[in-house]
Amino acid sequence: MTDKFTLRDFLVFFLNGVFMLITLLYEFNYGLLDFFKIDPNEIEKNSTVTVFLLVPGLYILGQFIHGLDLFFFKLGRICNDFMNDHKILLEKCKLKILFKFFNYVINGNRVTGILDEKDQNIQEFWRIVSKLQCDDKFNKSEYWYLTKDMFSGFSSILFFWSIYYCFVENDFLLVVISFTLALTCWYRARYMAANFITTVMNTYNALEKQITSANK
Repeated sequence: MTDKFTLRDFLVFFLNGVFMLITLLYEFNYGLLDFFKIDPNEIEKNSTVTVFLLVPGLYILGQFIHGLDLFFFKLGRICNDFMNDHKILLEKCKLKILFKFFNYVINGNRVTGILDEKDQNIQEFWRIVSKLQCDDKFNKSEYWYLTKDMFSGFSSILFFWSIYYCFVENDFLLVVISFTLALTCWYRARYMAANFITTVMNTYNALEKQITSANK
């Protein structure tokens, strides 16, 4: 496994798994241990074994969270394509604003969503990303992409908790707190995605200028 994959596994999948476990323990406390028939005393006695089993478990949990995030990504692309293919219909039904809002919520913190907003060619952008990766000039851009995925995972987790507190617990304070944190993480993911796009394009343009100057 390369250093890049190790960094992604830690920042994105493992930390999302840790965050999900913390929120589960906060809500269910020892009820979660009882559900899985886990004795807290056994955890203290076998701390090494617990850590050995917990690390891959949290990683898998993080993978599951981003599997759900991928589902919402596909849903967002379907929504975006539907809007582009049925503009006249949506205007007649007066649903254009609703679909625009839904599309913004789903796609607004994603690279493809921001590229759509800027009317940039998505396939051409990812071709540029691939070129930078091949030229080993992707390091600066990669940071923004990794943190974007990390905050997207946090946002998804907190959003689901806000729904849980609203319809299951009926706790207004926790709904406000979880939803506010979800919105904050969503905005951070959008900010990171925008910086990723800007860094990629700036790096690519700088390289193109160097090549042009060298050929003169």
